Formats: sequence, structure tokens, C-alpha cells
Amino acid sequence: MAEGLTFGVMCTGAVFQKWQAEAIRQLIANGHSASLLIVDGRAELQDRPAPKSKYSFLWRASSRFLFKIEQKTPVDLQSELMNAARTVCLVREDNGSEYFSDEDVAVIKSANLDFILRFGFNIIRGEILNAAKYGVWSFHHDDEKKYRGGPPGFWPVYNSDPASGAIMQRLTGKLDAGIVLKKAWLKTLMHSYRTNLDVLLYVSSAWPADYANQIVSIGYKAGQPSTTSATVYKVPGNWKMLVFLLKLVKNRIVFYWDDLFSAERWNIGIINRSLQELVFQDKGIAKDDVLWMRERSHRNYFADPAGFIEENKVHILMEDYSYSQNKAHISEAVFDPSTNTFSVPLKSIETKEHLSYPYVFVYGENIYCLPESYRYGYIGLYKRNYSEGIFVEDHVLLDHIDAVDPTLINHNDKWWLFFTLKKYSNTHLYIYFADELEGEYKPHPANPVKMDIRSSRPAGLPFVHEGSLYRPGQDSSESYGKRVAINKILKLNETEFEEEVVKHLGPLKDSRYSRGFHTVFGLGRFTLVDAKRTKFNVSHFGRQARLKFRKH
Repeated sequence: MAEGLTFGVMCTGAVFQKWQAEAIRQLIANGHSASLLIVDGRAELQDRPAPKSKYSFLWRASSRFLFKIEQKTPVDLQSELMNAARTVCLVREDNGSEYFSDEDVAVIKSANLDFILRFGFNIIRGEILNAAKYGVWSFHHDDEKKYRGGPPGFWPVYNSDPASGAIMQRLTGKLDAGIVLKKAWLKTLMHSYRTNLDVLLYVSSAWPADYANQIVSIGYKAGQPSTTSATVYKVPGNWKMLVFLLKLVKNRIVFYWDDLFSAERWNIGIINRSLQELVFQDKGIAKDDVLWMRERSHRNYFADPAGFIEENKVHILMEDYSYSQNKAHISEAVFDPSTNTFSVPLKSIETKEHLSYPYVFVYGENIYCLPESYRYGYIGLYKRNYSEGIFVEDHVLLDHIDAVDPTLINHNDKWWLFFTLKKYSNTHLYIYFADELEGEYKPHPANPVKMDIRSSRPAGLPFVHEGSLYRPGQDSSESYGKRVAINKILKLNETEFEEEVVKHLGPLKDSRYSRGFHTVFGLGRFTLVDAKRTKFNVSHFGRQARLKFRKH
């Protein structure tokens, strides 16, 4: 990596919240230098009276006994920051905003900082916002388009909003109009406000280093200020807190009930309509449109369909999961359009570890399969052996990586490999690219290029329609694999990636499989899909119960 950036930190001293300390440590570990601590002088005033709490009794009591946020645990960074200079500033407060003196701004500018992290002070305005080359970076742990104010991460749980947002922004002179540098939407953890906020804080701790690395790699690209007219929320009063606590009790009961007693039962179906027709015509998918495979038994299920057409028959590769073994292999079934029948699925790829999502594509005269094999820590490319009718491993595309749902396309004479990682399997989208199918694959400098529980994780074969590239992604905000989001890719090159959701498919509400819908794979005039129902399963119950027992 090229020479790192220098940064300052607005703070109250060398003690930080855990997530803030992690952000600073990651910056330093990536070669960036903490050269200045901008300390709030008010924290050092011994005779400053402690402010009286203006918050409700139930909020204060819950914060003390129930909402102990791990990521807010104090961490002393004295040793890591011992070489950083220190300047103490007393700001002028005016109508809710804070202004640095000209003398303090001059001192800070003389440090020649690339950026400043705001881990102290409040609403800052004035020339301090221009004291570093790339400005002052601040966090808001909510979706600014919906929730201004605070408490962070609270109101999505209260309002049963399936996704919780967070942003890192470059502050501007206008309140709630910062330039968004990083943004994520994570699943709202309805059963625990404490965990919901912990996750938001933890995930965002990686962003300063990610964005600083991006600047070093491809330069700083100024965006547009955010615009929002969202409601400004405040700390809830006693009545709303009572309602909230009752909601938490209910949500926790539902969470544990579903976790123990509702095992997923996926199945695969075929639709005699093209994927383009399903996406771009308003008819939608009716339950009678789907011809389903026959379920094998209550101990197994089929999911993640992909395939190819050979001799006018549709060959379907699928995840063949066993609850008793807690793993899956790849099976293959053949659909005959002339009789509308499926053959009995037979094993096509099996290893000692779990395999799923057998992504299939045709290139030249060969048919390839790219199964998910994150437990092996690599992405292996399989090639069709025509004489034996099976797939054999041909090449390792990426090693030492626990990729989930790898999806590979050739676009504009370059190979683009999309996947998520096991740690953030439903939210963080990564892209690697190469000039040749076999590689070498290089990481996109903006990785993760997207962090969105509603559309990041790959969900089937990308396709072209009227000259534009579209990518199916999973929406797991309400529950895992709830529906498929169709993303239109607006930018895809070696330095940029941008897409927008243009359509949702599923769930199939009138179908037996109405609880989820998470793969679509277009094959000419056919579309392969999967959907789920839930049912009690002894093996699933035993495994989940053991996991919970170990945690406690």
C-alpha cells in the first residue's frame, strides 16, 4: 500500500468507547498515523457542575441495568497514541452549535491532517470543518433518511422497522446534510436493543480504515450532501419506555420460539416464463405458475437452484441438505418439459464439508459450477465431465477466503466475482475481478462495495435486459431469505460500483411455500426458483437447544 494518511481525533482524552478504539487501532494497523488529539477542554474543568439528567426514569433505569452496551466499554489508548500531539480546545456554544476559536483552528490546520474523526464535542460548525484535507468524519447510528436525533439504534426496534441503518459522513455547515462516505443497513434485532446497537457500533468501527485505504488506493471522490426531512427523535419518556419494554418481552419470546421450533423446509420449482418477463411485467408470480419438485423427506430439503439446458431438458443443480448431518452436498435433477416431470435427484458434487449454492454458467464449450464452500476457505471452480455426467474440480479462483454464494459473470471483457463473507453473510457485498476466467482475481478497492441486508447477498444468475445488467440479491431484513431484490447495476468498473433496487420477487404468499423466496435463476424461457415453509424438526431443535445451552 502507498503511504498512509494522517488523522486527528476529537475526543475528551485517551480513553475511548470500545468501537471508537477499534476504529483508531484499525487505522493504525493499516498504516495511517494518529498525529493529533483535539481534546475538549470542558472535560478537564474540575469545577464544572454535573448537568442534571433530563431523561425519563425508565430510560435511566433501563440504561443502567438492561442496556449495557458492550461497544461503549471504556478502552485506554494511551500507549497507542503516545506519539500523537495534543491540543486542548474550549469551544464557544451558540444556539446548540459549537465553534472553535480562530487560534485553535490555526493550530489544528498546522498539523496538516488528512481527516479528523469526531469522537468528541457535539454539533460543530464553522472553519473547523475545513481544518483537514478531507474534512471531519462523524457517525450517525441510524438511517438518516428515517431517524434523526436519537437514541441511536432504538427507534427501529420500537417501530418494528426490519432494517437499522448507520452512516459515516463528512460534516458540512448544514445540520443533517453531511456527505455520506459509508452507509449500511443491517437487520434490526427486535428481541434486543442492546445487541442491535452493539452490532451497529461494531460494524461501523471498520469504516474509517476502509475509507482511508480507498483514498490511498484510488483517491478521494467527493459525493453530494445528504438531504433528509426525517422526524427528529428524542429519548423516550416513561410511557413509551413501558411500551418498548413490553415489546422486547414479546419479541424475545417470538425469537426463541422460531429459533427452536421453526425449521426451514426449502423446495425448488420451475416457472415456464423467462426471468425478464417475471421482473419487467406486472403480472407477478402466482402460486399456479410454479411446478414444484417432490419433497424427499422431513429430514432433507432442496434449495439454491441453478442449471443449464441440454437436449431440450433442464438440468437443475441444487443444495441437498440433511438436518441429521447438518451439511449438504450438490445434487442434480432433470426436468423434462414434454412431460412436466422431474427425475430423482442424484449426487453430483460431494465433499466432507458443507456445499451449497451451485452457481452454474456456460463459457465457450464448457459448463462450470461454482459451489459455495466457505468451510474449506476457498472458491473452487468445477467443470462438467460430459462422459460421466458429473462436475469435477478444475481450478481454485480464490484461496484463504470464506466466501458465501459466489457468483461470477463476464461483463465488458472482464470477469467479476461477487460474494459475501461468512461473518457478514447477509449484508457485506465484495467484488473481485480478473482479465481471465482462471484469474488472478484482485479485490475491488471499495470493498465491501455495499452493506445492505435488503439486497447485498447474491441470489442467482445476473442477466442483461435492454443493455443494462441486473443482479438478483437476497432481502433478509424481515427474516432470512424472505424475498429477492432485483438490482440494476449503474456502475461496475475497477474503481466504482453502484446499483439500485428496481423490483422485488416473492414471497409466494398464496403458496404452500410462503415463508421465504431467495433464489432466481433464468434459463431462457424457464426460471428456476426456491421457496420455503417452516416445520418442527427434531434434529434442528436439538442442535439449536444445545447451542443455547452452551451460551448460558
